Formats: sequence, C-alpha cells, structure tokens
Amino acid sequence: MISTSSCCTSDYYSSSDIEYDYDDVVKAAPQHLSSIKETNIILQTLLQYHHSPSYISSSIKFQQSIRLFKLVQENHLSNEIFIRANAILHKLLHSICTNEINESILIACLSLATKLNEHSTYSNITLFNNNILIANENLICNTLDWDIDIITPINYVEAILLHVSDYLIKDRLRPLTYELIVLCLTDIRCMDLSVLSMAIGCLLMAYEMINCCELIPKQVFEYEQENNKILFQTSLIYIRQVLMNILHR
Repeated sequence: MISTSSCCTSDYYSSSDIEYDYDDVVKAAPQHLSSIKETNIILQTLLQYHHSPSYISSSIKFQQSIRLFKLVQENHLSNEIFIRANAILHKLLHSICTNEINESILIACLSLATKLNEHSTYSNITLFNNNILIANENLICNTLDWDIDIITPINYVEAILLHVSDYLIKDRLRPLTYELIVLCLTDIRCMDLSVLSMAIGCLLMAYEMINCCELIPKQVFEYEQENNKILFQTSLIYIRQVLMNILHR
C-alpha cells in the first residue's frame, strides 16, 4: 500500500532546532502564500478552540474507531470523512460517557462528516438512505450543542500546506498525510495523542516518503515548541516509530 524511503525527518526536530533565525525561510514556503506569523496565528486559534482530551479509555475509543472505519471501508468513503466522523464520535463518547454505541449512531456520525465535506456527493451514498438517520443526526447535534465542526488533524495539515507552492507536491502530500492519520486513528497506541502532534507527525512522515524534505518551515511550530518542547518532540518521534512499525508489517 505505502512504501517508505530513507529517513530524512527523524532528526527534523532535535534540541538544536529550537534555536533558529526567524528569517530562515525554506525554499517551498514563499511568504505570499501564507506568512509564518499568519500560520502561527491559525495554529494558536485552532489550539484555543480545540476541546480538552476525552476521559474515555483508549480501548473504548479504539474499539469504536475500528467499527467506524469498517463502515468507511465497506461503503468506500474517503479518509477525510472518516477523520471528521471519528472526531465527532470521540466527542460524543466523551459527552455521553458510555461505550454503548449503536451502529446507526456511527452511520449518523459519518453522515454529518459527509455534510461537512464540501467535496462529497451525499446523495449517492446508499449507507445514508434509512428512516432514522435524521433523528440520529439531531440526537448527536443536540448532545454536542451543535458543535460538530470539530478541530481535527485536517485543520492543522491544511494550515501548514499553505506554505507549499508546488501544487503537484501538495496534491501528493494531502492524501498521503490523510492516509497516515487514518493509520494513527485506528491504532490503539495513538488514541491519546494530541491532534496537533498527530497532524504534524503524519505530515512529516509523508514528506519523508515522497522525498521532499525540509519543505515545512520549522518556525510554523514555534508556538507548540515554546509551550511544551519536550512533549512535542517526543510525540513526533513516537508517531514516526508507530507509523514505521505499521508500514513495515
């Protein structure tokens, strides 16, 4: 499914990387696309509105994510829909504090995620042709106070991809990164990772796999580094190790 290349991002964030000149702009991050400052503001805003981690156990989140992913595979839905639906599902689990989720609720999570994806063709998905779908969607929306457009790794990835001027590379990076995110979201070892770390870890791995190193400006991540340098770097290393383990099975 995915082949890996020689490592070029495992040392991308070492202790020496914390000190750098602010004007050190990488070759694929022209200022006219999105300035470093603008992207940091976006990331800070996303972090501000990102909800606190769920207190549901990792095993419960994993079990429900796998059930959701099987529905995605069976109905040939996109990775983006799964990522968004999984975020809705985990927030719902946190809100109702239970692991008793009916499959119809999982379908409703997918349906809501599909409606949030402007590129989806909702009417052609037979999975959503059932009589109780709208009732379940309303139940989820009311439970979550209609806050269903939840921050996911996609938000962070898209903010960072603003720095890539080569559209051919961007078009290769996006689906590959989403695929890696899905691998993390369906692995119990990654259930409690932060959304930001997962997004950046998978994006760095995708860069490595298509041999396009050093396209991400390190300054983009200064906000997170300043707040928790050690945890941030450790998370990136951990995500890479998990992904390497998965890809080499």
